[in-house]
Amino acid sequence: MIYLSPSKINLHLGVTGRLPNGYHTIETLFMEIPWYDEIDIEVCSKGPIKVTTSIDLCKMEENLCYKAAKLLKENSNLDCGCSIHLNKNIPTGAGLGGGSANCAVVLKALNSLWKLNYSEEELENLGVKLGADVPFFIKGGTSVARGVGDKLTTVKNNLSDIYILIIYKNIHVSTSWAYKNLNISLTEEKKSSIFDTVALRGLDMADLGSFGNDFEKVVFQKHRELKEIIELLDSEGSIFSRMSGSGSSIFGFFKDENKVFSLEERFRGEGCLTKVVKF
Repeated sequence: MIYLSPSKINLHLGVTGRLPNGYHTIETLFMEIPWYDEIDIEVCSKGPIKVTTSIDLCKMEENLCYKAAKLLKENSNLDCGCSIHLNKNIPTGAGLGGGSANCAVVLKALNSLWKLNYSEEELENLGVKLGADVPFFIKGGTSVARGVGDKLTTVKNNLSDIYILIIYKNIHVSTSWAYKNLNISLTEEKKSSIFDTVALRGLDMADLGSFGNDFEKVVFQKHRELKEIIELLDSEGSIFSRMSGSGSSIFGFFKDENKVFSLEERFRGEGCLTKVVKF
């Protein structure tokens, strides 16, 4: 059976503190978007876990789909096996959460196929062991996330008639590098009241001007061309432009359909990977 594995953008991403174990706390606004990997999963009553991919990503045992299946199998004390094929469309190291979504989709699919009956909350608790973004993809939709990204509040998304242009310039940004090079005060946890408001009444266009990304400064210092993409999108009428996650994908919101597809063609002609989605 084939399952669609989505991606996300961060409309806002603020680093709010540092935990004793060295991990950082964040405040972010996740928005699931319809740019998909496809995952084909077949199960058997006994046997190993096998994972293949459309592109050479890593050793099978290091693949996030494999790790998700292995975690679920071991946690449930099963003999069941499965074969998973990942058709990868979403770029890696792009701030779009593709790997985390793959984990979530495998957990949810095998929970059903293996008839395990875990609740959504139980799957989220398993998923966070594989990555901080995994619980969001278990839940999906639009959410404010706090903690390490695992404390989720679902938000009603009131955005409509918006085209989102996503641009990936084939620049891989390591999340660990981005955190290491942040130069902001983390002496006490920060919190923005805008998200309490958004959580109560939903996300509106007027909220976008309050959002930012703490990673843009450090990433743009190393990759000036990413900042130039945002500047170009803004000059071409983007309502809202940001970098997603710790990079390096850039996105812009547009109302004008002709404009957004013209820009997509331009960036694609320059060798970028692009995607337009509509809300």
